[in-house]
Amino acid sequence: MIYKKNILKYTFLFIPFFLWMVARANGTKLSEVKSIRIILAENPTPVLQNIANLFSQRVQERSGTKVNTSGDAELNIELLIKPGIGTEGFTIADDKNGNIQIIGNDQRGVLYGIGKFLRTSGYSKAGFTAGKWRGTSVPEKPVRGIYLATHFYNYYQNAPVEEVGRYIEDLALWGVNSIIVWYDMHHFNGFDDPEAVTYRDRLKRFMQTARDLDVKVGFTMVGNEGYANSPADLRAVPGGSRGGCYPTDICPNKPTGMEYILKTRNDFFDWCRDINPEYLCIWPYDQGGCGCAACQPWGSNGFIKCAKSISEIAREKLPEVKIILSTWYFDRTEWETLSSEFALDHGWVDMILAEGIPDYENSRFSSYECKLPVIGFPEISMYNTFPWGGFGATPLSGHLAGQWEKVRDIRSGGFPYSEGIFDDISKVTYTQLYWNHTTTSEEILKEYIFWEYSPEVVTDVLKVITTLEKNHHMRWWPGELDGVKLTLDWFPSKGATPQSDSGAEEAYALVRQVDTRLPERAQKSWRWRLIFIRTMLDAELKANGGSPNKACIKGFMELMKIYHTSIKTDPVVKPPVSGTGE
Repeated sequence: MIYKKNILKYTFLFIPFFLWMVARANGTKLSEVKSIRIILAENPTPVLQNIANLFSQRVQERSGTKVNTSGDAELNIELLIKPGIGTEGFTIADDKNGNIQIIGNDQRGVLYGIGKFLRTSGYSKAGFTAGKWRGTSVPEKPVRGIYLATHFYNYYQNAPVEEVGRYIEDLALWGVNSIIVWYDMHHFNGFDDPEAVTYRDRLKRFMQTARDLDVKVGFTMVGNEGYANSPADLRAVPGGSRGGCYPTDICPNKPTGMEYILKTRNDFFDWCRDINPEYLCIWPYDQGGCGCAACQPWGSNGFIKCAKSISEIAREKLPEVKIILSTWYFDRTEWETLSSEFALDHGWVDMILAEGIPDYENSRFSSYECKLPVIGFPEISMYNTFPWGGFGATPLSGHLAGQWEKVRDIRSGGFPYSEGIFDDISKVTYTQLYWNHTTTSEEILKEYIFWEYSPEVVTDVLKVITTLEKNHHMRWWPGELDGVKLTLDWFPSKGATPQSDSGAEEAYALVRQVDTRLPERAQKSWRWRLIFIRTMLDAELKANGGSPNKACIKGFMELMKIYHTSIKTDPVVKPPVSGTGE
């Protein structure tokens, strides 16, 4: 009898070990681990080492787990490169020893595999729980970029460089493979202006962060852009622009006008030789343009004259750069002329950027047969809101999925246009749609919430975000921005009437309840605060007839701190309240 009891006792004692062995063989951990070893090939490239360091940093920030590249550990993760998966694709698998392998077709593939693995794993103060996702994933679109609009003294121009750098890393983990920025010249009195020197150094540091992870970089450049001290007698004739324009722009057909344009570009290309950017996107309108007879029609005349000359010197100074020709705000006549010209010679361009502009039907190019890859420039910051980011998070996943569905068969990807971090969810949405068009916006949001907030709140936060998108609209109240000088004298929300905002009260109640359940890291994160404040503003503005109360003012002030607004920040990219939040 005693013998049978002992057999039964030891059998039960053995069961947990048996289950652990089965789980290990299947690559699944039943419990958290407190130590991880990253296994790299001998003499790894600096990029792979940076990717491993990024993984270690993110895990150790979120859990009590130590990550090393040597010694024994409870979990081994091997980073490998095996061409043949598909460009920038990855595989996550288990080997026969119970190790997890993250295999990239190339270095970027390893980066994106790490991103997927991080987002599907679990974290606590006690340790790390490896995610169960296994399989292979290869991106559909080759250009999965983001355009960071580095101007207006917005977040990208004002925030600490290290903070923006971390944000670039975050985007890369989601699958972004290209970052472009704008060296906005109109702020500065020439190339040697000390502020211009500091600004260029800032951009270079952004580029280096991307480069460290093998993410491509590039610049946008207005075809006839000039510095603040551009000669008055060379400036563009008013009346030839669409969208925004600056009085510092240059007419290329005035004597020495083109000489000025090319001199400023030469200076810039000499400066960025060591960056060796992959992309240069040359821009026509908004900003840009000239109304003189010799330049009109600008898009297919004066602009092309500038763009061809800029392309020539760019390729001379930066032999590996690819030229993107923007057709932003082109009309049908300009499209037809460009089509005819390209039928004879398009060798000076590598890609076309084209995007339909709301309320400007002429911008669509459906009838144009392009012989070059076409990328988009989808609007994710300004759509149906003003000031941009002024009310917190602007999740638009459903809208963007519908937008992409209409054009995905004729696009090679794109560069969504961003004025700050308030559109973070929209950036992630487009990046994931570029990766796989069959992914639904709901699936993207669930993975985002799981990773950024907590697995425990996915259902509730999904409800909140759905309500926020439904209630996304222009807001205005008497006195808003009264007496404030807007750079472009443009106030698109003026006169907007309050809307029903159904569900705003319920969303605010739910977000307050979720707030108590979040881990401290997520609760204090800017991503959560942008959601929380936006939800609060929707509810409070609705209850107050569309005008702000004290709670709203407090929310606006917190947003300004998050955005790092300053006295120089343009009102179009800051909350609608006086002060800076500093």
